[in-house]
Amino acid sequence: MRKLLLAMGLVLVGGCKPPPPVSIVHVDPKAPEEPSGDVVKQRRPPPETYSGLRSGAYVIRTADDWKQMWRGESAPDYPSEFRAQNEMLLVVGTEDAITSSLKVREVIESMREVTVHVRQTMLGEGCVKQSEDPIARDAVIVPRSERPVKFVIEDEDAPSCGEPPKASITCKVGKDGAPGGHLTAKVGDPVECEMTSNAQGKYPLVDQMISIQDLPPGSNAKLAFKKGGGSTKAMLSLDTSGTYAIRAEASDEAGRTGHATAIVDVTPKKSRDVVLQLTWKNVDLGDYGNTTPRVLLRVAAEGPKGQRCSSEVPVPGLCDAKTRGPYTQMRIPASRRKLPLSLLYYDERAQEGPSPCVNVWFNGEKTMTVCDDNHRHGEDRWELGTVDVGTGKILPPKPPAEKKPAPEKKPAPAKPAPPKP
Repeated sequence: MRKLLLAMGLVLVGGCKPPPPVSIVHVDPKAPEEPSGDVVKQRRPPPETYSGLRSGAYVIRTADDWKQMWRGESAPDYPSEFRAQNEMLLVVGTEDAITSSLKVREVIESMREVTVHVRQTMLGEGCVKQSEDPIARDAVIVPRSERPVKFVIEDEDAPSCGEPPKASITCKVGKDGAPGGHLTAKVGDPVECEMTSNAQGKYPLVDQMISIQDLPPGSNAKLAFKKGGGSTKAMLSLDTSGTYAIRAEASDEAGRTGHATAIVDVTPKKSRDVVLQLTWKNVDLGDYGNTTPRVLLRVAAEGPKGQRCSSEVPVPGLCDAKTRGPYTQMRIPASRRKLPLSLLYYDERAQEGPSPCVNVWFNGEKTMTVCDDNHRHGEDRWELGTVDVGTGKILPPKPPAEKKPAPEKKPAPAKPAPPKP
């Protein structure tokens, strides 16, 4: 149970003697302190603007006590019903984000002290503080006493507010296509998407929306919302090959959101050019672009000094590459060349994180997919192998040539000793 950190406001009265001490203790609400003494009659002042109140527990008997509660140099007027001559004001307040409310339950006076029993209610699991005022507070007026004051704080958890809203989305190609969350389509195909959502907790739904999360490089596609479908049904015309991500999001009254993403992979048109598409696996569909490391797909000309072509460094005639969000599409003109292909990591890739995949298309058909599941550091390179532009396949990297051991040098034959004279 998290305890409220209440600062004690202690002030000197008239500069002569210290006021009666103020103390704060936390107790288990399942085993509260047994009250000893007489219950004091209390009343609550009318609502006031406590926007400048400092966190703490305060006993107000004088104007100086009142000033101690406020930030800055100025303090508001006393509550209109408070009579400082024969009354005292007991105030508790906190800006702790997990505190839902504070309430003074009862005040008990004994021969030794005045005990103020305060119930502090914590936000329940999944709950959101909806009040615009950041201060949770309470105040009561009781007859004045010069005895020490002890605030007894009882912590309790409010009931759970349940899970955030749940959203889902499915798309289909044309009117008769099978709906799903991950589709394959062709350029020019119409795609229809529909989202559903429901509230999982105590807060009602207030908003539902479909939007485009990611488009392939070069696409200008836009959503067209169906009449009568509000913002939960939309159509999309696929204008270029690559990966489209369509997001559904639902929000409840407390501002909690749930989201889901549908993915549409659009195959390139038939061509003897080789098309490479960089996509991702092992990633939450709702987090595309947020959790994937930054990478750069590169193809190189033949030879040790061949130029490298990428979306950052274009080389006409070698490749045409474009990147949008986490996706890259690269087109290599038809030829009979064999070009080294690599992926440069700008960020670290965790062992269990999203994995980049390179999909190879040739003559309108996918010829292969290769993915990198290895842990990578920033500036690491993934050497995929060699793109055979004539077949649309990636040939694995050649293993490094083994160095043959140098032949052993045989010792030169010994020269015969010269004849003795």
